[in-house]
Parts: sequence; C-alpha cells; structure tokens
Amino acid sequence: MKKLLFLLCTIPQLLLAQFSDQFLTLENWMGDIHNFGIDSLGQLQLQAPAQSGSAQIWHTSNSILNGSWELKLIMDFNPSSSNYTNIHLTSDSLGNGYFIKLGGTEDAVSLYKITYDNTDKLISGITNFLDSSKVEINLLVKRDSIGNWSLEAKYFKDNSYTLQGQCFDDTHLQSQYFGIACHYTSSRSTKFFFDNVLVNGYSFVDTFLYPKPNDIVINEVLFNPAEGDNDFVEIINRSDKTICIKGLQLANYYANKPANFKTITETYTFMSPKEILVLCKSKETLLNYHPNAIEHRIKELESMPTYNNDDGSVVIALDSAIIDEFHYDENMHFDLLQEVEGVSLERINTETSHWHSASEGSGFSTPTLPNSQAQLLIEPNDIMTLSPKVFTPNADGIDDKLSIQLQFEESGYSGRLIVFDSKGFPIKTLINNDLFGTDNTYFWDGLTDRHEAARTGRYILWLEATHPKQKSIIEKQSVVIGW
Repeated sequence: MKKLLFLLCTIPQLLLAQFSDQFLTLENWMGDIHNFGIDSLGQLQLQAPAQSGSAQIWHTSNSILNGSWELKLIMDFNPSSSNYTNIHLTSDSLGNGYFIKLGGTEDAVSLYKITYDNTDKLISGITNFLDSSKVEINLLVKRDSIGNWSLEAKYFKDNSYTLQGQCFDDTHLQSQYFGIACHYTSSRSTKFFFDNVLVNGYSFVDTFLYPKPNDIVINEVLFNPAEGDNDFVEIINRSDKTICIKGLQLANYYANKPANFKTITETYTFMSPKEILVLCKSKETLLNYHPNAIEHRIKELESMPTYNNDDGSVVIALDSAIIDEFHYDENMHFDLLQEVEGVSLERINTETSHWHSASEGSGFSTPTLPNSQAQLLIEPNDIMTLSPKVFTPNADGIDDKLSIQLQFEESGYSGRLIVFDSKGFPIKTLINNDLFGTDNTYFWDGLTDRHEAARTGRYILWLEATHPKQKSIIEKQSVVIGW
C-alpha cells in the first residue's frame, strides 16, 4: 500500500472530465457511425448490414481517476461467443485501457485490461448472469484514485445492483476515449441498444519528472555469469529527485549505435533518490545464484539485450535518448583475478565512470546491494577497526564474535589477515590473498586453524595489503579473548 499511497500523493494535477449522452443525436461520436442510428425510443441502436462483423463508435473521454461509468444496455438475444458487447471505459491513442465484455461463453459481465494488444481478465463476473433470451441490464463501474475497481450490474426489473467483482489495477492512468463495440452475426446486426451513458471522473495529467542524462546511471553489470546464472544490469537513481521510469529502456550497441531496445516498464513506476533496481531475464535464477539480493528490487524483463562475455556496451535510454551508457571489456577486471566468470564490474562512485571487479568477500557481485567497491567519499579514520576490543566466544549471545572492518582509500588492494598469539605464533589465517573492496567486514569466532577454541588472552591481528600501483599497507592491532 505504501507504493500506492505514494502514487496518489505525487499526482500533480487532476482535471474534472465527464460527459453524458441520452442519444438525441450522434453528434460528437466517431468511428463506424454509419452502422448506428437512433430508434423511435431515443436509444442508440446498431443498424449494421445483415452480415457478420463488428462496429465501434467512440467519444472523447479523459475520465479515469475517481471514475464512474453507467449505461443502459439491451441485447435482444442470448449472448454467445459470436454475439457480445464490449464497453471500452478508457482507451488511449494506442488502444491501451480497460473494457467490459458482456457475453461470451460464460454469459458473464467481466472487466478486462488491454496493453499493446495483450488482453488480461481482471474481474470474472457471475457465470450465466446474461443467460437469457433477451438481456436488459444497467451497468455500473467504479475506479477510485489509486486503482481499486468495482463492477456491478442489475436487471431492469431489479431495484439494486449485483456486485460482479472487485480488483486492483493501476497499469493505465491515461484515457482519451470511451467506446461501444458490438460483435455480431448476420441475424443480430440490429439487436444491440444503448442509452443513458454517464461518465464521471478526473483526467490524469502526466507532469512527473522523467530521467535526464546521468540522473539514472548503470551501477553494476554481470556480463559473464557463472554457468546457469543470467546477466544482470543494476541501475541507481543518483539524483536527489524521485523519478518516473515509465518507458525507460535497456539496450546495447550494434553497428556503432544504440540498438535492441527493451522496455523496462510501461507502467508508472518510480525510483526514489539512491534507489537501486536490478534488471535481468530470470528473477528466480538471480536469487538462486545471489541469495543475498533483495527480491523487490529485481525487475524481470521478457528478454534482455545481448551482452558478450568479453566486451560490449550497456545502454539506458528514454525514447531512444541515451540516459547513461557503459562500454565494458573483460580486461577491466582486477589483474590478479585468475577467473572472471561470475564476477561483476561495479561502479566505484556514482559521480565518476571508474569501475572495478566486485570483491571476493561479497561473493564477487552485489545485485540490489551497495557496491563492495564503492569509493569512500571521506578519509577513513582507521584502516582496520576491531569491535569489541574484548570478545567472549562462549556462545552466550553476547560479544561472541570479533568484527573486523577494513577500509581502503582505493580499490585494488589484496592481501592477507592473520591472527598471532602473544608469543608470535600464527594461529588463524582469516584472509589469504583475497581481493579487498574499499569497505570490508570480516568476523573471527575465536577458533584456530585447527578448529580449536583459542585460549583467553591477548592476540595480534596482522594485515598485509598490496596494490599494483599504490604503497603496500601493514597494519596490526591487538584484541583480547575473555571468558
């Protein structure tokens, strides 16, 4: 509900949009007007030729938020899969929207959603509600400000409406048309009647903030996954704005220009400042290989652009305009890594375009999580920080483990961390020739390399870290094991 309330609060402008028609004329309607007329009772009547077909008429309508749609409908026959009515409550210029289907094999009144010619049923109305030799009903549909729908219908003879169902859907927020569509066989081409159309509600005016170049940047890429895993691209909102990413696209380069655009979302989706989103083909696979990933930050795409294992390009775009791009090469990985399969490249700092292999301690990737190689923006107080200075590994739940935090000013350090006893003998190798991140956390449970409990007393932690381009680091600190 938090997301839904956020959407409601951030809609910047609403305009009252309504219309009604009792069909004195067909003025303001468009479409297959020649197949409709007004009968002697002042009702809209389908007056199509006696042959199978469909006919549609449309009226401009922007109503969608806090909307209600009412009309009277008569089908002078028992509906079937060949003879039925669609009432298009909302429709944009591409045909995306919501409609009510009256009839079909279930003889029901049901709510559907259309998204780029893909149709999804949202409410299955009461089966056989329309199973009659002559259907005479009033229809009432309501949608609140955040996307809760209710569908009701009643027979002319009834005093009250019957609830057909309820649902939530906020996929489409814009409308340009209301429509009536009749689907018929030759013997039913004049037996559809409509009257008392009343549409109320507010239109949605899209004035959300959309990303400008470098507002959203590529933050981590796994282009050479372990066998069975899939590629992923992590993006982050580096701006201080809440940004709408409806229509944002993922792409690559082909023939020296951005190509193979894949839409990330067609719905109104928002990224808060510093929010992370990971894009992949299979969420299940990603979570299986990266179990620490946060599920709700993963967006599964129907298909991904191809990202080669040796080199390639990742592009984020909006309406084909580039928001950010990253041209990678496997040689960008840390020189001392013997194997780069399953190792992601992380952006060191969102303000720069420097990249580095994810650290070994992070499992060589951090999808949905802070980058292990994130550049520190402030000078660290200490290279090695121990907490607590006295720990008691006695399984009582209090200070059972020693926390060891290692901070480096730059990426690329590797080395070892060893525990010595008071006589100078090494008893535990905690880290041995690992690649460090800029910010690392390790733990010691008080056991030696022989899997024996270390005795109470003072111990020395010895850090040796080397860098291909920087001075080596040697750091030591003491800690006490109590009991």
